[in-house]
Amino acid sequence: MLDAGCNPNSVTFNNLIRVHLRAGRTEKVLQVYNQMKRLRCAADLITYNFLIETHCKDDNLGEAIKVLNSMAKNDCTPNASSFNPIFRCIAKSQDVNGAHRMFARMKEVGCKPNTVTYNILMRMFAVPKSADMIFKLKKEMDEEEVEPNFNTYRELIALYCGMGHWNHAYMFFREMIDEKCIKPVKGLYKMVLVKAF
Repeated sequence: MLDAGCNPNSVTFNNLIRVHLRAGRTEKVLQVYNQMKRLRCAADLITYNFLIETHCKDDNLGEAIKVLNSMAKNDCTPNASSFNPIFRCIAKSQDVNGAHRMFARMKEVGCKPNTVTYNILMRMFAVPKSADMIFKLKKEMDEEEVEPNFNTYRELIALYCGMGHWNHAYMFFREMIDEKCIKPVKGLYKMVLVKAF
């Protein structure tokens, strides 16, 4: 491409980065990004999100946060897909305080959490059985009109079943079916119905 006198743009580089990222070749992702910088091709939101995901896949939270910080310096506003890999990385280490700080930062920059964000946080807070925090997150989802999915309900139901709070588990089970028209799988039926009754 370069030999033909055609300069690649961010779309070209993002496609190359995507291929290497999906194949698990994080070193190649960084090589492509460095070539992008050498050619003075500006990174965009997709580029930054891929870089964040790359560092998080390598469990390199510090580098992922550096990329997030550099977005602001380059007038690029992060979105939920910028934060979600960071939350997954934080969740691996069960750094509850770090998750709280990053969630606050996300809101500070005006980034609206999506269903995936809430699901990651609920799963993380389920480990210390922090029912209050999970209930708060679900309430916030409802207030912000972020639509829960099957994974949201699975986390809520598993948490409350694990704590022996069958009424709450059954309440979310009914909400999932009656209000959201989400069909539960056999395992979820067993979790709620067998244990609760």
